[in-house]
Amino acid sequence: MKKTAALLLAAMTVLTGCGGKSASQSESSAVSDSTSAADSAARDGDIVLTIGVVNGDSGNMNANGSVTKSYFWTPMQELVDRFNSEDNGIRIEIKNYAEMDEFKDFGYDDHGIFNGYSDDEMKTIDFQVAQDLINKKDIDIVGTNTFANSAKYEIFKRKGGFADLYEFMKDDHEVNADTLNRHILELSERDGKLYSIPIAYTARTLIGESQYVGTKRNWSIDEFIDSWNRMPAGSTVTWSSEAEGVYYDVLRANTTAFVDYVNCETHFDAPDFRKMLEFCKQFPSNMGVKNTDHINYTAPQLVKLTLLTGYGNAIISETDYTDYSRKYYRLRDGGYTLVGFPTSDGKGAFLSGAYGEWSIRANISKEKQEAAWKFLRELYTEDFQTESYAIRHESNNPQTGETFVNYDFMQGFPVNNAARKNIAQNMLSGKYDDATQILSIQGNEVTEENKLTLEQEDIDYIDEYIESIDRWEFPDTDRELFWIIEDEVLAYFHGEQDVDAVVDHVQNRANIWLSEQS
Repeated sequence: MKKTAALLLAAMTVLTGCGGKSASQSESSAVSDSTSAADSAARDGDIVLTIGVVNGDSGNMNANGSVTKSYFWTPMQELVDRFNSEDNGIRIEIKNYAEMDEFKDFGYDDHGIFNGYSDDEMKTIDFQVAQDLINKKDIDIVGTNTFANSAKYEIFKRKGGFADLYEFMKDDHEVNADTLNRHILELSERDGKLYSIPIAYTARTLIGESQYVGTKRNWSIDEFIDSWNRMPAGSTVTWSSEAEGVYYDVLRANTTAFVDYVNCETHFDAPDFRKMLEFCKQFPSNMGVKNTDHINYTAPQLVKLTLLTGYGNAIISETDYTDYSRKYYRLRDGGYTLVGFPTSDGKGAFLSGAYGEWSIRANISKEKQEAAWKFLRELYTEDFQTESYAIRHESNNPQTGETFVNYDFMQGFPVNNAARKNIAQNMLSGKYDDATQILSIQGNEVTEENKLTLEQEDIDYIDEYIESIDRWEFPDTDRELFWIIEDEVLAYFHGEQDVDAVVDHVQNRANIWLSEQS
């Protein structure tokens, strides 16, 4: 049977600056104005607010493959510049910890390329950030980007370090619980209070062909295993037939389900974790490596990971690597099912924030809090979220003179309801259709069959699915926790300990780790 494999076509983003050390160390101060030269002088009597920044969008890559040391989402940087140019009695400054003398060399290799922080470097930076949040008042606006390890942000949120944003929304007719996605706000709440708001959100789930996984959206572990047992010989899970590959994409990807930051508890001793470990163990071990060289794009596949980042995900493109033809399918037609991660409670998928969550310090003056909201609310207005969703770029091929058009799309659904509807209408009307399509894979020309255009029913399908998800994923699981789990799990795959031992060790070590963070 001919089997297709999914083709992910990601737009290449042209980034300003570079990953080299000389570019990142050219700044003279860890605190920057973020304004044009004409507006650089602070006005007398202005309320000065500081945004703490360490970690930007670490997913941005340069053409040479290095990570860009990018601290701010470009539309937000532009908002800071515009806000500071207005005569509103408020001035925004950015405290960039990564450019402080003691940290500015962190993350660079011997060639001066920024490749990301090590665990020890993240700890060192975040210790300083935490000290400033606990002992000082020189950071007023805090977000996931304020920490090198954004999981620390969730801990400060749990400790009550941020103000309840609902209080500021009460008198705001433009940005409030009615104009923003109420479902997302409710999932972000803690005891009825809203300490942070994501700019956008995504959904992470597993997807499979309905002929293999059925049509039920969420499934239990027993249903997952039964479906696997009915698969044809030689089948794969997320294109893998090795224990590590299955573990990484099915169980490790569901780690959030076993960590409760709110109540400071871990649940790796739950039956779900044990049963999925035993499932992974039936596959041969690759000695601790998720080997991408062993990916099988042609064998029948039970499920694969997928991230819903926009309405375009309502249409699936599958590429047959035997003849490089691409076919299209609508999710709502039933050929594929979003089954979520297998759990005994059938919770399935996760929603999580995109482009950071933002908060206001609790222990600053009321005057500063109100000023901070005046700035922060701008991130969630209809105009800002609509305009920042898709940024159009044109470039010319110097050899042919041909003009190429591409868009930097927001990877997520805007939390502002009106902006989300505007974007859906823009997509239905073909506003972004002038982007240049490059239909080739590894030099092979791709032919398209049955190309589909987005319809309102596709929009409705995605909206309804997202509304059905009631699990919220905190920004990033701490890498230290991953290392703790993998240390024990890989020893199990290698036959060095039994399942009882690995469950006991992971639960105890993870519990100690979480207690230390709190």
